[in-house]
Amino acid sequence: MALTLLQMIQAAQGELGLPQASSVVGNTDATTTQMFALSQRVLDEIRRRNRWTVMQFEYDLVVDVPIITTGDLTENSAVITGIPGTTGIEAQFFTCSANGVPQAARVISVDSTSQVTLSMENTNTLVGETLTFARDTYPMPVGFDWFNNRTMWDRTNRWELLGPDSPQMDQWHRSGIVVTGPRRHFRKVGPLSSQFRIWPMPVEITEPLQLVFEYLSIAAVQVQGSDTEFAQYFANDTDTCLLDEQAIITGIEWMFWEKKGFNYVPMQNRWVDYLDRLAARDGAAPTLNLVKRVNPIFISPANVQDGFFPGPVGPNSS
Repeated sequence: MALTLLQMIQAAQGELGLPQASSVVGNTDATTTQMFALSQRVLDEIRRRNRWTVMQFEYDLVVDVPIITTGDLTENSAVITGIPGTTGIEAQFFTCSANGVPQAARVISVDSTSQVTLSMENTNTLVGETLTFARDTYPMPVGFDWFNNRTMWDRTNRWELLGPDSPQMDQWHRSGIVVTGPRRHFRKVGPLSSQFRIWPMPVEITEPLQLVFEYLSIAAVQVQGSDTEFAQYFANDTDTCLLDEQAIITGIEWMFWEKKGFNYVPMQNRWVDYLDRLAARDGAAPTLNLVKRVNPIFISPANVQDGFFPGPVGPNSS
């Protein structure tokens, strides 16, 4: 059975020869208060030390079909008026495509039920022009910490997403002459790096596009009395941890020793060694073959080209 926060703090206090607290959260005892704070620090240290399998989650993202409507454009103005309705259009998350609208224009505000303001000025004056509002930016999943690399896929088209694009590459796509290609790209942008953006913007889709990626979560604590609620930090005496309890206990001990000015290095070294052993056996491991690698018997992404399928074509096809 998993140890609770109270039991872990009591274990650390017992091993250090300190009085054991009867409660942790809300306790005014200086030692217990300090150990409670250190338990949160240990959580962060351990969680970010490895791609622990227990912290890995999948995010399934459905890209909405674009909103096609009409509106009135005025040259050298970023405002579009006369829209029959702006329901569903969100500022910062949507792009706008139309004749007379620059290709990288974004919606920066929804002013009313009939008007929006773009990030770029219109290049022509048009009345009743067809507008395509496409959502290309989505919030990260709750509890997102960092990506599990090479897990970003377009499941609808069965293609791996390309990226993450650098800011320079993203601007090359949005601002240059060649703006699209056969594959979709992604990058992480926005306040607190909390948004997932794709390119090209999905103006062409007629059905929802299903994307996926895996990520490491900040939610290392299982909230008391719940099998489905998780949090980043301990908040109750009966909270338990998804990570190894002995790593939490020994981490509290060496950090406490350090704060008190004692020789904590041997304790820290044992803690690091213990974490290394945990990481080495976390999840499965592949068998590494030192002989010459042979071609797989199954079709893999390496067997399928991006274009000219089934090919080959061109002057060197023979």
